[in-house]
Amino acid sequence: MEGSDLCYEIVKRALLGFVYSEAVASHYMRQVLEAVRYCHENDIIHRDIKPQCILLATVENSAPVKLGGFGSAIKVKGDKNIVGEECVVYDYRSGVGTNGRFYLKCDEHGRIGTSHFMAPEIVLRRPYGKPADVWSCGVLLYVLLTGTQPFLGTKEWLYESICSGHVNMTGRPWDVISSHAKDLLNKMLALNPKDRITVDETLDHPWIKERELCAPKMHLQETVDELTKFNARRKLKGAVIAAVSSPKWTNFYNDPNVDRGPDYDLEEVTSAVSMVLDSLDDIHCLTECPEHEREFLMSVLDDTHLHALLDVSTLCFSLKKTPKKLNLNVGISCSV
Repeated sequence: MEGSDLCYEIVKRALLGFVYSEAVASHYMRQVLEAVRYCHENDIIHRDIKPQCILLATVENSAPVKLGGFGSAIKVKGDKNIVGEECVVYDYRSGVGTNGRFYLKCDEHGRIGTSHFMAPEIVLRRPYGKPADVWSCGVLLYVLLTGTQPFLGTKEWLYESICSGHVNMTGRPWDVISSHAKDLLNKMLALNPKDRITVDETLDHPWIKERELCAPKMHLQETVDELTKFNARRKLKGAVIAAVSSPKWTNFYNDPNVDRGPDYDLEEVTSAVSMVLDSLDDIHCLTECPEHEREFLMSVLDDTHLHALLDVSTLCFSLKKTPKKLNLNVGISCSV
């Protein structure tokens, strides 16, 4: 597929002068939901629906939306929930060893998917099924309507936010979002999977089925602005991951002529990178979290790991750009 992911394309087209409205978001969501319905009709659960998986087939303005990222998808027997290995019939991955297959089925806590898009039943490690995909689509719809994510935080704070089921729909840009869009979103993000709308029911919802009447065509500039920031944060995270995945990183650690400071095993390096990524989310929380959520804000401000990483960042930016060798022992006491 030649097109980029949906959130990047929305911003790109808005900058070219195209209107981005609820009607456009409805058009995109209908195609995503039709793809999910096809999966569910064939007893396939995607389990990792997120913006990176929603791609445009070509660079043309009329290009259809495609659902990708099936690395975590599984097939189940009928409407059974996933409780354990007995419910898994076939994994859609070839050439993956036993350990790799187990890792792709669940993380060390039994959860699978991208944290911000996980359904509550997955977060709580309870039996889950097709409704989990509908929840993820609901989070995606929230992003398309506002340019922001409904649940903020890192690790346990994020999971608590998801399991609370509280979705903020006040203030800008919600005061210009239609009641039909809010109604669909509430039904897709129902906390209890038994109460959650099915993918067939989402496609029959007026905001999707009767787009011309129920989805306004007013340009959502604030949403585009927020999507621009959302994309920038994703690019920054991608740059961090790309940096430590680069062959230059490996060559540096394998070069016997380089003074690397103390040795670290792979687990320690991975943990440090994870902390950096979590701290980026913490910073986002401090800038975006509503002021009335004081307890959550104070927990972020008290995060010692965030403080340590900010200290290291300040030190790095304060260093003069000279060719002399950097002392890599700086910051080790920060426990990152």
